[in-house]
Amino acid sequence: MSHLVEHMAQLAGQRDPAALDSCFIDLFAELLGPRRLRVLRSHAAEQRKWYVTRHHGVFDDISPDLPPSAQDEPLLQHCISLGQPLALPGEPVRTLVPLTTDSDEIAVVEIVTEQPIGTDLLRTVNAIQRFSMHLHALLDENERDSLTRLLNRKSFDETFVRAALNLDPAGAPTSDAQERRRPNIEGSHWLGVIDIDHFKRVNDVHGHLIGDEVLILVAQLMKNTFRASDRLYRFGGEEFVVLLRCSDALGAEAAFERFRRHVEQTDFPRVEHLTVSIGFTAIDAGDTPGSAFERADQAVYHAKENGRNMAVSHEALTACGLLQAKDQDGGVEFF
Repeated sequence: MSHLVEHMAQLAGQRDPAALDSCFIDLFAELLGPRRLRVLRSHAAEQRKWYVTRHHGVFDDISPDLPPSAQDEPLLQHCISLGQPLALPGEPVRTLVPLTTDSDEIAVVEIVTEQPIGTDLLRTVNAIQRFSMHLHALLDENERDSLTRLLNRKSFDETFVRAALNLDPAGAPTSDAQERRRPNIEGSHWLGVIDIDHFKRVNDVHGHLIGDEVLILVAQLMKNTFRASDRLYRFGGEEFVVLLRCSDALGAEAAFERFRRHVEQTDFPRVEHLTVSIGFTAIDAGDTPGSAFERADQAVYHAKENGRNMAVSHEALTACGLLQAKDQDGGVEFF
């Protein structure tokens, strides 16, 4: 019992969904002694395609990173809708345990055991599952912007530090469909600042309700354009931030340029035409959130001063002499 309480205390202290996944894997592994288990996640922005974030145990017959089959996907959705563990018949026995409610991001633990989980243990699993629901709901409420449901500025610093140290568990380096489901692959991190062009005019002409609708639609375009592994933030007003991982500057430029085009080609209700200016920069190991953000923000300012509706790299601008690089003193400069 003391081990269970220690695990629950550790879970309550987590502030990151990936870290929560790891804690739940450890807890269920110690509690049930399963043959194997893994966490399956899915995002609305990817039309509910499932991928593996964490796994434990013996995977002799399948790859641990292999996503669930098409036949399993309705069962996973049913498990989320049910909101409680779902035992599947067969040998060995599979039990699905939902970790989150039906939202933009959902997660299920797939547990494989030689025998069905006993009544007493299943009661404990049920209690842990309800605890998981509450934890994820609190985390979601605390770390997401209430209007757009993107991550908020408060949750940015910790994720940035992991990115600067190349330890971010949620990243993925390429746009290939298979690679997108495989976390923990080496690659460079990039920070992009996105600013809606002439947004004040939208509020002045059409009112704040239409302005809010524009913000929601831009956030939805971000979710549909960037990968599920990329971290998307609203910093306030019309300013958005993206943390992504890709192999080189060309890949980062392609990702931000793709989003810029999507906004330009979208018809917004009442407003119709809208554009964004984007500045982005590579994240270095010595960066603080403030220093990297300042570089990307300088690039945004350059874009706005030179015609708007463009995605520009701080490194490219400094290489051309259009911006002056600032020396970093290595000090801690959090927001």
